[in-house]
Amino acid sequence: MTEIEDDKQRMMLDVVATHANNLFSSLIYESNLSSSNLKEVEFEENTADGRAPISPLRGYFARKDRRKYFLDGDYINSLPIRVGESTQELIDKEDVVIRPLAPTPFKITPEGKMLIRELIDSLAPFNHNNPPEWMLLKFIAIASYVARVYTCIATTSSFGKSSVFDLVHYLTDKSPVFKPRSVPGVLNQINGTGNMVFDETHRCKKDVRDIIEEFALQIGGGKSTYINGALKSGNTKERYDCTLQSITFLYNLVGNYQNPEKDYFEFIFSNNKAMSDRFLKFRFDGVLTEKWNKDFNIPKVAEDNKMFYINFAKTLLFMQKIKQENKVSRKWKHNTKHHMSGRQKLSYDNITWVIDMYCDSQEEYDDYIDFLNDSILDYKTMIAPLFNVDPVSISENKPFGLFHEEEMWERKKDDK
Repeated sequence: MTEIEDDKQRMMLDVVATHANNLFSSLIYESNLSSSNLKEVEFEENTADGRAPISPLRGYFARKDRRKYFLDGDYINSLPIRVGESTQELIDKEDVVIRPLAPTPFKITPEGKMLIRELIDSLAPFNHNNPPEWMLLKFIAIASYVARVYTCIATTSSFGKSSVFDLVHYLTDKSPVFKPRSVPGVLNQINGTGNMVFDETHRCKKDVRDIIEEFALQIGGGKSTYINGALKSGNTKERYDCTLQSITFLYNLVGNYQNPEKDYFEFIFSNNKAMSDRFLKFRFDGVLTEKWNKDFNIPKVAEDNKMFYINFAKTLLFMQKIKQENKVSRKWKHNTKHHMSGRQKLSYDNITWVIDMYCDSQEEYDDYIDFLNDSILDYKTMIAPLFNVDPVSISENKPFGLFHEEEMWERKKDDK
C-alpha cells in the first residue's frame, strides 16, 4: 500500500471517529458543566431491592453527549478529567446520572509538534475536483479552531464541507457539527475555545433559532462571555465563557432551497442585517471525488496513529496559543482593499493569517487570497437576485474591491 493511501486511511472519518471515541468520549471539560454553582443533591441508587436513597452529595452536574454526570466538588479544580471505569450509577428523579469514583486528570498541552504546512496538508488529503476551494475550506476550519472566526459557508451539496469540520472535531473534541433541535441542545455545545458548526439552521423551531441568534450576535459582536437568555431551559448555565469561541453556519447553494427568501441564512433571523454584519460568507463549488475503501482494520489504524492525532491536536493548540499571544509576524505582504464590516474583517484577517503561515512564497499566498476573495464575491453574486440586485453589477465591481452588502440591504428595504 502506498504512503498516500496510508494517509487517506489515517484521515477517514470512521478511523478518526474511532480515535475520538477512545480518547475523548469519557473526558469532562469545564464547558460540560451544567452549572457553575456547587449543589447538594439527594440521589437514589439502584439496589437488589429497588431504589434506595443515599446520603446527600455535594458537587456539580455535567453533560457530555447524551450522558449526565455528577462530579464530586473536589474534582472541579482538576478539569478536564477522564471518567474512568470506576463509577456509580445514581438516579436523579427519572434521570440516570453517572458519578465518577476515581477520575484522572487529562490534558493535551500546546506544543509545535508538526509544521503548519504538514498539518494542513495532512487534514482530509482527499481527491476533490476543486482543489483550491477544498484547501480554502481547510484553512477556514483550522482558523475557526485557533482563532475567533464567524462564517457562513455555502457549497454544492456534495462538496464535503461537514466532513472537514467533523475531522477537526474528532481530533480536538471542540468543533461539533450538529443540527440544533432544542435550546439546551444548542447551549450544551458551547465549548468556549473551539468552534460550533450549525448545519441547516433554517429547520430549527423558532425558540431554538432565537437563542442561536442571540448567542451569535453577542459572541460574533466581540463579547467573550455569553449571558444565557433562556434560563428557564433545564441543564443550562447562567454564563458561558466564550473567550475563543468561533461559530460556523453551513448551507447548500441557494438553488437547493424552494423558498430561499424564507429559509436562507440572510432571512431566517429577527435581525438579519446585524447577523450579516457579523458573519463573513463564502461560496464554494465542486465535488469530493475520493473513492472510499473501508477494507482495512479501522481500529488498528486508529490505534497505530494515536500519537499522530495527539501531535496534531497539540500543534493546533500551539497555533491557538501563539495567535493569542501575537507571537508570529506575517511572512507575506497583503493589501486589503475590500469593503466589509469591521467584524467581518476580523474573521478575514484570522483566516488569512492561517493562509500566511501555510504558504511558502508570496506568489502562492497571493493565489490563495485571490481564491478567497473570489469565493466571497461568488457568495454575494449568488444571493444578489434575492435582493433585487443585478449579479453582473457585483462582478463588475470586483476590481474596486468586494461589493458592499449595505447596498443590498438598502435595496431590500426599499423593495418592501
